[in-house]
Amino acid sequence: MSILIKNVILNKEKKDIFIKGNKIERISDNLNLKADDKIDGKEKKAILPGLINCHTHSAMSLLRGYADDLPLKDWLEKKIWPLEKKLSQDDIYFGTKLAILEMIKTGTTTFNDMYWRPEAAIKAIEEIGIRAVVGLVILDSNPFGSIKNVKNYSEIFKKRKFKNITFSIAPHSIYTVSKENLIWSKKFAQENNLLLHIHLSETKKEVDDCSKKYKIRPVEYLDRIGLLDKNTILAHTVWLSDKEIKILAKKKCQVVYNPCSNMKLASGFFPYEKLKKAGVNIAIGTDGAASNNSLDMLSEIKFASLLQKINPMGRLLSNGIDERKLTIAPAYDIFKSATENGAKALQINSGRIVQGKLADFILVDLNHICFNPGYNLYSDLVYACNGDCVSDVIVNGKVLMRDRVVKNESKIISEAKNRIYLKA
Repeated sequence: MSILIKNVILNKEKKDIFIKGNKIERISDNLNLKADDKIDGKEKKAILPGLINCHTHSAMSLLRGYADDLPLKDWLEKKIWPLEKKLSQDDIYFGTKLAILEMIKTGTTTFNDMYWRPEAAIKAIEEIGIRAVVGLVILDSNPFGSIKNVKNYSEIFKKRKFKNITFSIAPHSIYTVSKENLIWSKKFAQENNLLLHIHLSETKKEVDDCSKKYKIRPVEYLDRIGLLDKNTILAHTVWLSDKEIKILAKKKCQVVYNPCSNMKLASGFFPYEKLKKAGVNIAIGTDGAASNNSLDMLSEIKFASLLQKINPMGRLLSNGIDERKLTIAPAYDIFKSATENGAKALQINSGRIVQGKLADFILVDLNHICFNPGYNLYSDLVYACNGDCVSDVIVNGKVLMRDRVVKNESKIISEAKNRIYLKA
């Protein structure tokens, strides 16, 4: 399969791009190569790397709006977990499809997932064609999160050759997974060359409980038991000490900033500036649609930038605004966190539009009102736009959305709507 992309704007210049198989083979002027498919941007579309959602729970799209305005503990224990126990494999399949549809419509080409019944998610991912890292969940209190289950899934999935899917071991958190099972998770991940994906330091209570139980903070605890390295993806990481940030930098860990979820659940303020100065790779994720309500990464990166421009926890200096804050998390850096940094975290050969990279990219409509008058593309993307400016999505050399149309989108929405009404 080959695709010729004509007359698109790349770095302020008109370019043609030739896709062969699943890679970007050529970027040049006036390419006239034979191709199986062709898209003409007519100099009215810009090409950009696809957005990478580095932490989400895709099937929780079925729970969007179900349990809003609650603290995290009550949200999980009284609302989310009881309802999740009722979800069937088919529910998770259609919930994942709904999430994928939303992500494609808003420019996401890869997502890092953590949810039950991975076989249901895999079926949805394969049918639609998005790229994903599927987490094999460990959680002590749920039979679906048992070590036995993870071993069984791993053996089954090893026998299949996936085009767009890789896997991680996903222990839920330090407060839901025992020390022994955390250590097992890391050992299994290392033996099978898998990433490890875990929630960490999301709330102050989590930190306080860890300090009380182990006499050290969460990052120190994971470091002590050997979980931290470049293959470890830590979601949230809100409540970090300076010492913990130094550990994350030394161990080359990946952290995921989830601004909307952190705000909605009142979890706290992500220490972006300190992590960046320490050299920690910062990616961005939406979290699930139950704790954010949106999987739109363009909306997410606006919040990611703007939240950093106020003082932590809403405190102002005695003499007014700290003007240094205005320059924190500039548009291009935040866009890079949602693309190139995400690719680095997930160890995927994407995140930039250059020859040899995977053909995972989006086209945006420069006639959309958010791009006009058009001083700076990245400022417009981060501060003015949301996902409806995305016109076309290509993943692994396959067109998933053309002129904002995704195959079977009405059917996906209808099926998901019927299922959540039955369960709520």
